[in-house]
Amino acid sequence: KQYVVNTKGEVLSEGAGVAEAISLKAEYAEAEADMKLPVYEFSKDGKKQFILQVRGAGLWDAIWGNIAIDGDKNTLKGVTFNHVAETPGLGAEITDNPNFSKQFIGEKIFDDKKNYKSIKVAKGKSTVGDLHEVDGISGATVTCVGVSDMMVKGLGFYQAYLSK
Repeated sequence: KQYVVNTKGEVLSEGAGVAEAISLKAEYAEAEADMKLPVYEFSKDGKKQFILQVRGAGLWDAIWGNIAIDGDKNTLKGVTFNHVAETPGLGAEITDNPNFSKQFIGEKIFDDKKNYKSIKVAKGKSTVGDLHEVDGISGATVTCVGVSDMMVKGLGFYQAYLSK
């Protein structure tokens, strides 16, 4: 199932093809109040899950991600990232190194008091037990900052929807 939401968390349209027609590049150029955001909903093992899309800036050009979230609308089940032109062996590791993506599994968007925190990429090693931080990529500081900003800002646009 796919649909489009706004930054107030309201479902704007539902049906075949609606979410996939959204261009995040175009939507990120809009005022936040006018943005339309794609949501993909599916069931796995009888549990509802969601895929949200985020977009940001890497060292050389755009980066983006698909974020799979558990039915609790808080726990990450997986991520995929991609980029236009990050440096091979450094920033391109957001796509090329499966261990980078695996770190996001189990991380949380909200804290225990339901406050929005998102997930950040640490410079170097993340704090042990921190459910809002993953390890950075050595030598790819700008790309890691871009991923952090993309997660915080991008998931922030979905905050009202996720809080419902």
